Amino acid sequence: MEPDLSPEESAMVQKAREIARRDILPIAAERDRNYPPDQAYPWEIADKIDAAGLRTLTVPKEFGGFGARHLLQAMVTEELAYGDLGVAVSLDQTYKFTRLLTDGTTPGQRERYLGDFLADPRALLALATTEPHSGTDTFLLYDAPHAGPRMTARLEGDSYVLNGTKHYISNGGLAKYYFIFARTAPERPMSEGLTCFLVPRDAPGFTVGEAHCKLGRRLLQNGELVLRDCRVLAENLFGEWNGGLAILRSMVSGALIPVMGPSRLAYDLARSAAHRTGAFSEQWVKMALTEMYMLIEAARTFLYSAAWHGDRPTDDSKRRLMSKVFASEAGIKVCRMAMEIWGRSGATYHADRPTPEKCWRDVLSYLHGFGTNEAVKLKAAPLLAPPGEDEW
Repeated sequence: MEPDLSPEESAMVQKAREIARRDILPIAAERDRNYPPDQAYPWEIADKIDAAGLRTLTVPKEFGGFGARHLLQAMVTEELAYGDLGVAVSLDQTYKFTRLLTDGTTPGQRERYLGDFLADPRALLALATTEPHSGTDTFLLYDAPHAGPRMTARLEGDSYVLNGTKHYISNGGLAKYYFIFARTAPERPMSEGLTCFLVPRDAPGFTVGEAHCKLGRRLLQNGELVLRDCRVLAENLFGEWNGGLAILRSMVSGALIPVMGPSRLAYDLARSAAHRTGAFSEQWVKMALTEMYMLIEAARTFLYSAAWHGDRPTDDSKRRLMSKVFASEAGIKVCRMAMEIWGRSGATYHADRPTPEKCWRDVLSYLHGFGTNEAVKLKAAPLLAPPGEDEW
């Protein structure tokens, strides 16, 4: 698939490629291995990403951004992920939730927060639903009493008071603004008692707990958010009171994951090693590299197709869901085959250069990131056409 990009869109993809290879890739391995989870994110790289106009990529043009469509978003994050998947996901999360900030906020909220988001080169966004006792039930929108988030919110004077804990939150501790979901009628199902709030990081009672130490995507901080009598201005109610489930339905169905970035890097590392060591003369290596290329091309095509449909009336989200499953599993196989071509050194790690082992760990995280693949398939199944109706 050859995406039909405008010259301006192609320039943004090229900027992402240059930053990934010049700035991110040389430092990613060291930070992955030697930095604690709460210090691994490279803010100096974030400054360069912002200076290139990439942080505000999905902000509509009328608000001062590039106004990127889904396809460009997918291609830019894939290029950044060639340098490091964690860095790319920090932007991918922000891209996904930017439209909440620009389209879903009230005029007063936009006046208070959008200008600051645009002006601060390090302002990232996050969405928080997952908690110690809920995760997949929320992802699957399981609308039953006691399913979903347990964090509570109550109105007290001119503020909402939030209590509870979120964990495994992408950009947790990095983001400046959080879309946090809490129960406002705990005895009712999510459709009748879940509400979203726009919470600044400096809200009273908001603290960042543990920065989770993960197998992969280690440059991305996944953090624990602890809200203890956290006071949020009443005007920071996002959407309708008890209308949180409708917000989740409108935006959690899409996953344009950038796993082809590290998959392409693993392929390049394997191809170089095969020629450098003479292993390319072996038939099994030739077949392996050919299969790796096929898997990457097929997964990218699926992801790009899903992104293309995302901007059209033909989109029903099942392509985005299914592409997440297909691409993550294809990427795992590509990275494993790259490790095999590297031979005895395939499973070793180094802090001074990229390796297939790091690519494998990073991609592996997406077997459960944005929902386990099993949960994603369950979420996609109801979107399949009924018998007698043509899927294509």
